[in-house]
Amino acid sequence: MLRPRLSSALEYWFFKVNDQRTALLVDWICRRSLGTGILRISIHSPKGREVLFSPHPAILRHGAPELAMRETSWPRGSVRWHLTLNASPDRIRPRLFPLEQLRVFDMSLVSAPSVNFNGWIEHRGERFPVVDALGMVSHYWGRQLPSAWWWVSANQFEDADISLECTLARSHIWGTPLVSHLGYLYYRHGSRRRLLFSPPGKLRATGSPESFSIRAASFAGPEIVLKARGRDYDSLGDGILNTLVGDLELWKAGVMVAQAKGTAALERRAPL
Repeated sequence: MLRPRLSSALEYWFFKVNDQRTALLVDWICRRSLGTGILRISIHSPKGREVLFSPHPAILRHGAPELAMRETSWPRGSVRWHLTLNASPDRIRPRLFPLEQLRVFDMSLVSAPSVNFNGWIEHRGERFPVVDALGMVSHYWGRQLPSAWWWVSANQFEDADISLECTLARSHIWGTPLVSHLGYLYYRHGSRRRLLFSPPGKLRATGSPESFSIRAASFAGPEIVLKARGRDYDSLGDGILNTLVGDLELWKAGVMVAQAKGTAALERRAPL
């Protein structure tokens, strides 16, 4: 799922993991139209909160050279890591044939929403062990970033074996001013799984990054509502605000199923 799409003007690879008081989000960003590769690191730890950007020309040739589906590592700078990965077979892969083949929308995506991490993360000289922590790996590519989105990812819910990933995006059609609203919600609770795409399902977000909700409805099951509260946001550039330590409530059919306290990744890119 990580092989480069060399015909794409823009390409991202990233992973996210939370473990106790440490959370890490790393993006490998390839902008072929500009000839640039950037490594972007966002971290929350007991040593502080920061977002780092580093030129990385090898991304243009090799995609994400430090990321594989079995291992990832980075040996230099104030943030370092060495982590092994064990991904579940689940994949999120929206396929709107023939719209993807015709490159109608801004981006295509494939995501592994439930990945087990082990190893360590180091921040400002202090090393934090990572033991059986859940996170995710994703890869997306296309002509440009969608003009707006909400993104939620959470794998650490209190007293519940739940992984959840949800995206709502505002995509241009063939790069024109015409737009379409797209999204998905992946929800795993123990051995039960649900994957909803919009369209044909319905996803709707309301609120601000500090407090927002997402409603997901389809004919296949009860309505799911995500109620999120964000704090300690920082800018990832390109108009993107992100935190890895948000709170999330998961509601199903009007009943709260589980909570993630301080372990939810919440992200917003607002329309210009």
